[in-house]
Amino acid sequence: MVWISLFLLSLSASAQNLPLFLTKHASDTLRYITMDGRYAYVQKKPGVLGFVSSYRSVDFLSDTAQSDYLVKGSRFEERLVIEVIPNVHTEYNLFKNHRIHVVDWGNSVPREVGTGRAAKLHLGDEWVSFFETKEKLIHIQNLVTQKKHTIKLSGKAHPFFVPEVEMINQGTVAYTDVNDTGHSALISFDLLGGKSTVVYKSPQTGTKLELCQHQDYLAIGEFPHDGVTRSSRILQVKYASGAANLAGHSTIYESRTQDLGNMVCLPETIYFIQTTHQEARTNSKTTQAVKLDLKTNGLTQVSNLQTVTQLIEMNGRVLIPLRGDFYVVEGKNNIGVDVLKSLPANSKEELPLDI
Repeated sequence: MVWISLFLLSLSASAQNLPLFLTKHASDTLRYITMDGRYAYVQKKPGVLGFVSSYRSVDFLSDTAQSDYLVKGSRFEERLVIEVIPNVHTEYNLFKNHRIHVVDWGNSVPREVGTGRAAKLHLGDEWVSFFETKEKLIHIQNLVTQKKHTIKLSGKAHPFFVPEVEMINQGTVAYTDVNDTGHSALISFDLLGGKSTVVYKSPQTGTKLELCQHQDYLAIGEFPHDGVTRSSRILQVKYASGAANLAGHSTIYESRTQDLGNMVCLPETIYFIQTTHQEARTNSKTTQAVKLDLKTNGLTQVSNLQTVTQLIEMNGRVLIPLRGDFYVVEGKNNIGVDVLKSLPANSKEELPLDI
């Protein structure tokens, strides 16, 4: 076990100012953009999701004016998954489901695959998962063969709980659940045999489990709910070629602070939100984005924004949304300038602008 105390962390005491994310699209309309800026998905007008690429703009998803969109990708860059959120400003129903669509990378022809929440792509973007809130079902669907699986959660329906889901390989799904006493658990589910195994059960109540995955590891974050005095920790399971013993986890971070979590997994680092200061009398917090080095377990503070509440991973870029802007933690920050690519040797053609 690796115990990390706030007093022993080698955090940067004066993290540099983060650059603003600059694109040709207004931040309030942007739903997804690739690292190079070539493909962008924007909400062009109320209820309409647009696709912008190479000076071409098309409206490819339309709904009522009260609808909004979530667009998410993965490291495989084969597909995107889109959630259509109905009545986003008028219906605050925690059991409300969203329409789930998928679209091929760089394409503007979506297809609907179901209804639910927390849609996510897996395993080369050949699989999609989403959570049906009313029936408490995790849907796992193959986008190539159309084969479908469902996983029923245990316990009573909880309006604030949405499971985290990761596919380890074609036959194994890792997901989170919470029992009636408030203990969170990580479950491994065998799609072929239909059997579930508890891999990790939290020793404390009042915490939530987060999952994020990269090519050769799974990270399991345990963070307390707001207002609950509990410790925070991150566990790691290493594996190769889709084979993993999920029970073989090790602790790579642990702290007595009530961290927010919101992990983002990259090849050699995990970003998350740490509570760097907490005022007990008012329960006010100073929260910052930090980077955990997976080789050394060293921790570095990477923001100085005082109130970081969310991290967004977008095609390898890590962003912090704050007061209508996006700050760039990792990745190119300025893709709002037209720059002509160099011409190939002996070519008389002009290449298009990289937008």
